[in-house]
Amino acid sequence: MWKKLRKYGRVVNALIGFLYDFKRFYLYSAWKADMQNKEIRNYHMVKVYHSLEKSLSFKRRNKESGWSTAKMVLELIKIADSTNDYGFHDKAGLSVLKKFINHPDNTGHEHAQKIKQEIKNLHWSSDDAHGTKHYKDNDLLRGKLINPEAFFLSRYSLREFKQEKVEALQIERAISLAMKTPSVCNRQAWHVYHSDNQESIRKALSYQQGNRGFGDEVPNLMIITSDLKAFMPGQEHYQHWIDGGLFSMSLIYAFHSLGIVSCCLNWSQSPSNDLKLRSTFNIRPNDTVIMMLAFGYPDKDNNVCVSARRPLEEIYTKLEMKDKAYS
Repeated sequence: MWKKLRKYGRVVNALIGFLYDFKRFYLYSAWKADMQNKEIRNYHMVKVYHSLEKSLSFKRRNKESGWSTAKMVLELIKIADSTNDYGFHDKAGLSVLKKFINHPDNTGHEHAQKIKQEIKNLHWSSDDAHGTKHYKDNDLLRGKLINPEAFFLSRYSLREFKQEKVEALQIERAISLAMKTPSVCNRQAWHVYHSDNQESIRKALSYQQGNRGFGDEVPNLMIITSDLKAFMPGQEHYQHWIDGGLFSMSLIYAFHSLGIVSCCLNWSQSPSNDLKLRSTFNIRPNDTVIMMLAFGYPDKDNNVCVSARRPLEEIYTKLEMKDKAYS
């Protein structure tokens, strides 16, 4: 009897979690498409202007393509200009739009001339590089690892660390490296919360159920989140977890490349624990917690779990079309 109740209890807990996630998506995502909101507009702006970047990157281009997107970027730029409160992607969008209309294939187009008139008095575009750049095979070779197995297979989760804070410059360097992570339409909806304060770390870990036996000795802790404001369509209701997971993995390997060890701490928690964490710390309500990450420097000698990997044939299948039945 109790086994049956426990089994159905899992479904009930899942339903509670789904409803909590739906409520958060309803409250904090961008489904209302309020472009007066700078954060929402900037996430939407990058989604739109990234289409222009892709158009500019093609070697064989259709000179008539991209203009509807260019007009959408222009409308967002007008909204940004009316607010006189520009975000990073507002400025980037204006820069990309200028590159698009000034491309040799486009500069003589009637739409290009109209857009030039619309933006001729705007001078708040970004100084950073946007649009496209040449990328040769030598550029790829510069990042090629001589022994990738040595890098990837030497990474283990450590649960015991030196009681030493990781320098701020190293943390910032790792985050900067992880920022190269791909994200849907290049929206980069990640946010990282970090503490090396022992009281804060222990309190945060008290809501996480996988740090027993070593949580009291964690010298550095990150809470990695993803911003729901970046996602507008209903079909993107899972995307913040996907993008957040990609960024988390990049950050783990960025730390590994710097000689900093880490241990992933999942946040598959109840709505109650999620709310307790939020009531205790300065996590923005629109940020979804993806995971926690304990990290630090290793001792000279360490014990790690072997964590054997499944055989390749169990996880790798060639994708093939199913046979179609013809009537």
